[in-house]
Amino acid sequence: MAETLDIELLRTFQAIVRFGQFLAAASFLNKSPSAISLHVRRLEALAGGRLLERDNQTVTLTPLGRRFALQSAELLRYHDQMLSSFSSPLASGRIRLGISEEYAGAVLGCTLPHLSADFPHIELEVETAASGRLSARLERGQLDMALLVMPADAPPSPRCINLLGFTQPVWVAAHNYMPDIGKPVPLALHGKGCPYRTVAVDALSEQGRRWRAVITSAGASALETAIGAGLAIGIVDRAQVRPFMRILGADDGFPELPAHELRLIQAPGELSEAGQVLAKMISDGFTL
Repeated sequence: MAETLDIELLRTFQAIVRFGQFLAAASFLNKSPSAISLHVRRLEALAGGRLLERDNQTVTLTPLGRRFALQSAELLRYHDQMLSSFSSPLASGRIRLGISEEYAGAVLGCTLPHLSADFPHIELEVETAASGRLSARLERGQLDMALLVMPADAPPSPRCINLLGFTQPVWVAAHNYMPDIGKPVPLALHGKGCPYRTVAVDALSEQGRRWRAVITSAGASALETAIGAGLAIGIVDRAQVRPFMRILGADDGFPELPAHELRLIQAPGELSEAGQVLAKMISDGFTL
C-alpha cells in the first residue's frame, strides 16, 4: 500500500520552519518536544532523507527540507481552504491591515493571490509604516490588525492573534566602510516609532557615543542606498542583510542588539469575519 502524508506531520514541520526551534514549535502546537521529534523522524522516513539540520539552539533546512517546506506549505493551504469552504459561508467586508514595511512583500505575497481567488468579497486596505506608527493607529481604531516588530521582552498582549517569528537586529555597513571612533556614528534610520531605531540609539547612548542621522526615511530603499554608498551605518533584521552589507559586531565597537518578535495584533474589540480569514491566511502562509 502506498504511503500517505499525515496533515498533522506537515503542521509540525511548518511550525518548526516558522519558529526555527523544536521547543518553540512544541509550545505553539501544544505538543511535547518528543512528539515533535517523532513527527520529524516520520516525515524524514517518508521523504527519504534529512529535512533539518539541528543543534542545541536552532534548526536549518537541508536542500531537501527547503523543497519540502514549499510543497508542504502549499498542500496545507489547499487542505485548509477546502475544509473551510465546506463549513463556512463566503466571508465579506473591509479589512485594514498595517505591515511593518520590511515584511510587506512577504505578507502580501502569501495573502493577495489566495484572497482574490478564494474570498473575492473581502476588500483589503494595506498601510506600511514603522511599527510604532502602526501601533498607534491600531489603538485609535484606524487599522483592524497589524504585523508589528516588538522587543521580545515586551509584555504579552491579550490582542495578539499570533506570534509569527523572531528577528535579530544587527548593525550593518558597506564592505569598505571603516568606522571612525572619534566622530559621531553616522546612521541611516527609520523614523521615530521604529523599534530598531530605539534600541540602536539606546545602545549607543549607554556606551556614551555620539551619533547623527545622515538619512531618515520611512522607506527601506533610501536607507539601503545610503548604507551601500558607505555614507552611513544601518540597523536591519539579520535575515534582511543584503550582499553589499557586512555585519558590524563587538570588534567594530558595536554592541549586540536585543532580539525582537513579529506579532500579529488586532485592534480593540471583536475581529470581523473578514479579519479572521486574513489573520488565518497570514498565520498559515507567512514565513520569515
